Amino acid sequence: MRPRPVSVRATASLLLSCMLAATAACSFSPSAARAPAPAGHVTVTTQASVLPGQGYAWVPMPAPTAPERDARVQDAQFREALQASLDRALQAKGYRLVDRADAAFVVAHRVGVRDVNEVLAVPGEAGAVTPMAGVKCSGGSCSQLMVTGEGTPAQRTRSSERTEGGLLVEVIEPRSIRVVWRALNTGTVRPGEWTQDRLDAVATQTLAGLPAYGR
Repeated sequence: MRPRPVSVRATASLLLSCMLAATAACSFSPSAARAPAPAGHVTVTTQASVLPGQGYAWVPMPAPTAPERDARVQDAQFREALQASLDRALQAKGYRLVDRADAAFVVAHRVGVRDVNEVLAVPGEAGAVTPMAGVKCSGGSCSQLMVTGEGTPAQRTRSSERTEGGLLVEVIEPRSIRVVWRALNTGTVRPGEWTQDRLDAVATQTLAGLPAYGR
């Protein structure tokens, strides 16, 4: 009996689209401050102590959200390199890539990026003098949150630009279409071109909680 085709799960779409909701891309300004790039955060939303077997196969996934359709993650070389990194991480845990007909489970992944521009209210430097409109102010008694703007108090702000990325990986039992393990890795993408080493690190981090075969 041929296994049923794996369909796109609504829960997977919801997870990625919630973390990477579609937004208009923001242009990068040389004068804008960039937030430091934090390490990726992995959330395992479906746990497993053991997987159905050793052999796995990949199943393709569509790109229904704007972050998934971004040209940066639709690039063929990037997608090939990312899947190769995920293969290495899976094989390091004892699993092996086989033909779909022989697979004990199938693996699907979705990836997306978006540019984010935030304007944040921030305090001034300690001891800074920030005159208020029509009020003589000096020393530490001045407001550190408001500045004079067009003759009226205005909020002090800074601009923060970053690129956010998300990688969702699912392990699926092919006959029941049941997700047996799922993890979502989200974080700020570092500027510059992707490298295989970076993708290897992301794949290893994403699959760190996956149970190893035979252990």
